[in-house]
Amino acid sequence: MKKIWQLILAGVFIVLASTPFTSCVDGDFEQPPIIIPSVDFEANRTILQLKNYYLDTLNRALTLIDKDIVISGIVVANDQSGNLYKKMVIQDATGAIELALDKNSLYNEYKVGQRLFIKTKGMYIGDYNNLIQLGYIFGGNIGRLPETFISAHLFRDSLPGTPPVGTPLNLASLPSAGGDVVKEPRMSTLVKLENVRFVEVGEMFAPQNVDNTNRTLIDQSGKSITVRTSKYCNFASDTLPGGYGTVEGILTAFGTTWQFTLRSKDDVKEFGGVAPPPPGSGTGTFADPYDIVRAMSASGTNPVWVEGYIVGTIEVGDQNVPNFAGPFVTNTNLLIAASADETNISNCMPVQLPSGVIRDALNLVTKPGNKGKQVKVLGTIETYFLQPGVKNLTGYWLDGSGVVPATGFFTEEFNQTLGTFTEFSVLGDQKWFGDTYDGGCVTMTGYVAPNYFANEDWLISPVISLAGKTGVELMFREAVNFVNNMDDVKVFVSTNYNGTDNPNDATWTQLTGFTRSTGSAWTFVNTSQISLAAFEGSDIRIAFKYISTTSKAGTWEISRVVVSASN
Repeated sequence: MKKIWQLILAGVFIVLASTPFTSCVDGDFEQPPIIIPSVDFEANRTILQLKNYYLDTLNRALTLIDKDIVISGIVVANDQSGNLYKKMVIQDATGAIELALDKNSLYNEYKVGQRLFIKTKGMYIGDYNNLIQLGYIFGGNIGRLPETFISAHLFRDSLPGTPPVGTPLNLASLPSAGGDVVKEPRMSTLVKLENVRFVEVGEMFAPQNVDNTNRTLIDQSGKSITVRTSKYCNFASDTLPGGYGTVEGILTAFGTTWQFTLRSKDDVKEFGGVAPPPPGSGTGTFADPYDIVRAMSASGTNPVWVEGYIVGTIEVGDQNVPNFAGPFVTNTNLLIAASADETNISNCMPVQLPSGVIRDALNLVTKPGNKGKQVKVLGTIETYFLQPGVKNLTGYWLDGSGVVPATGFFTEEFNQTLGTFTEFSVLGDQKWFGDTYDGGCVTMTGYVAPNYFANEDWLISPVISLAGKTGVELMFREAVNFVNNMDDVKVFVSTNYNGTDNPNDATWTQLTGFTRSTGSAWTFVNTSQISLAAFEGSDIRIAFKYISTTSKAGTWEISRVVVSASN
């Protein structure tokens, strides 16, 4: 029996060995067919016609569409980066509209460049704070179309084409914020902003402590727009680049505020470039103040003089509404512009009025006659009411009189570096370093958690000539905390320090008797003016000397040093 089975098996092997296996020899496999989606119907409305139907025929009422309206467009934005959540934007030659869809990872099926046809019958159309959307109803408002309904309304046609390119947008061409924002035909379209810069350079796009973060882009004319970014996007922790560059994204609005949505980090391009010459005129001095155009393109912590016409106020409230006609209610700000009859908020600069003589002299509540007058103000150019403004006023000039403080002939703004100052460490490993607080400062501390270290560290200015100067004064801006006492943070002047040797080998005069930080707070304060009259006519150096021990080590932060003279 065993031999019989051996003979049978041997025969089977012989048959198998003689059988050709052509599929193994050939090595070719059939490729699965590529399915190209297509539709057999046409669009019968443009996107703009659909939006106008909502605005004009439906009078902006949230509505279930009961007509056979079909639109078509190219996907210009989806949820791939996470900055758009369960949303897409499609665009045709007339405009664009946002789609709210209750489905994750839409980008897997609807890629940028994909043509879509949308049967809108059975969908809802409405607007969310002036942004028109197609979707469904949720809680009495426009919401997301349920996932089970998507396939009945959205139809892909062909394969995705070349990704679209944004249309160049001049921010000055946008209408001023107001009720007509919703009617702007460029709303939701893919646009491109060129020669723009981020105001908050070095900050993260979207910190994790809030769901969404507003950042500011500003162009060469000083026009600005809010960039809104979600903490859930994949570039939230990236930092805002410096310099000038180009951004692409979706133009949107929230209420009466224009906004800009980046689709991905790739929309931020070519930053780091040098700015073209600033527009407008003026050098920022009292004799040659910035005009409005120049001021709107500037920024920084150095005070400058700005000249314009008083045209109104921003009435502070839920909407912060500009008021050009009066009567006026808010006395804490002004609007100034290049012409006395300006009524477009985009062409104005809000001016923050500090309490005291400046507010008393300029505000329109008690001085309505100031409207239309030309004024000069001295302050810093910063974002105020989401656009370039003038803050931290220390001077003004109106009707031939006002407050004109002495201007500094030596100023150091520590923009996260030591600037023109040098450090000299006599004792300890810790040294003065550039820091980010108060818009940029220098910091010294002997505390490295959890230990205290003994230090003696000097921060010393370059040579400052007081030749021909009178009424010379020093002012600096500081924050001091956790020091043993203010003897740990002293200020000196020397006329014989050579700039390289141990400063203890030179002669120094300590400056005292001025108002400064309490030594127990992180709040930055300006010191009172410190007279340097005793050194007039000399070449001097100013030094900040820090001391710490192994039992106590405070922190000293300095953000600004100004030496001024009355002549």
